[in-house]
Amino acid sequence: MNDRPRTFLQIILTMTEAMENETYLARTGALDGLAAAATRKQAAFAEFRLACQARDPAEPSSEGEREALLALLRAGDESALVLDAVKMTLGQFVTRLRAAVGALTDPGVYAPLAGQTGRVRHIRAIRLNASV
Repeated sequence: MNDRPRTFLQIILTMTEAMENETYLARTGALDGLAAAATRKQAAFAEFRLACQARDPAEPSSEGEREALLALLRAGDESALVLDAVKMTLGQFVTRLRAAVGALTDPGVYAPLAGQTGRVRHIRAIRLNASV
């Protein structure tokens, strides 16, 4: 087993990979794997944060680290856009779902057409469990 501590660059790359994986799953609609990917991203971020805190501020970053940090920021921006789009799509779906269910549960009042005689009918379209 390898007991050597991971380098800052390795930690950045792990964080980027975790974020890109979560973004891919969200983009492709693989919601069943999204929770596990989010958990891996949180674990990678915790390791990244600890590595950042442990770093000597006077120690300059290598070129590779700077490039990896820029890639991490790009991955973060892309992830935020994709996850926001997923959130908006789900929000729109819930709004349409509520409207559809509301239309089903609206009893509706039907009046006779102009010129026709008859009584007004009140019809229940559907009955839902009161807990819904």
